[in-house]
Formats: sequence, C-alpha cells, structure tokens
Amino acid sequence: MDDRQKENSTRGTAIAATVAALGLLFVVLIWGPGRVDHVESNPGPSGTPGSTIKSNAPPPAVPQ
Repeated sequence: MDDRQKENSTRGTAIAATVAALGLLFVVLIWGPGRVDHVESNPGPSGTPGSTIKSNAPPPAVPQ
C-alpha cells in the first residue's frame, strides 16, 4: 500500500467508527435510561397504616 491508500483506509475507518458511535448513541437515547414506562406506577404510601384516614378535629373537651 502506498501512503494515499493508507490515508484513505484510515479515513474510511474513522468515518465508519463515527457512524457506529452515533448509531449507538441514538440507540441509548431512544431505548436507554430515559424510558421509564417499564417501571410500575407508585400511587403513594397505600401500604402505610392510616395513610388514607383524614385527620378530623378532635372532639370538644368535657367541662369539669
């Protein structure tokens, strides 16, 4: 190979590597950590005792 062929080969490899890296970046951005629809929704502390009870005012004190 002469120098021109080596340069073209290196340039082609660099372009192919760049295209592959951009493709991988695209895949990560589309299907990566940004997609959270696979996580089950969390409606709140439904398992906590008393979490659904509303706080009403206490009864009036009995006069003595």
